[in-house]
Amino acid sequence: MILEIIMDILLIIGAISFFNLLVALFKVRRIMKMQKDNPNIQGISIVNGEVKIIEKGQMPDEMVKEKSPAEEIVIDPVCHKEIKKGDAYRVFKDGKEYFFCSWDCREAFLKADHIQIEEK
Repeated sequence: MILEIIMDILLIIGAISFFNLLVALFKVRRIMKMQKDNPNIQGISIVNGEVKIIEKGQMPDEMVKEKSPAEEIVIDPVCHKEIKKGDAYRVFKDGKEYFFCSWDCREAFLKADHIQIEEK
């Protein structure tokens, strides 16, 4: 008895899911038919049931991620490692900012120049 009820519930859930899949496929088919002459189509975006065309050079707002200044890549002038700007040690000299991967690289740079510089 209980097993039959569970099987019925699973069958109903499966039927609803299949119906929703068919509805989504028909939405995509309809939009693709409307855009069949557009040579710039790169793909399709389906978010919360809304179907959108992605054209070349265009990305959905959800996929666009702007780099913050802390994520910029800089190169250590001593060991030439690439590091994120937000993780680097910094030194200002003659109006220019230098970035270092470690305190040791920073100290080596300062000793090599033999110049007192302003730190921030």
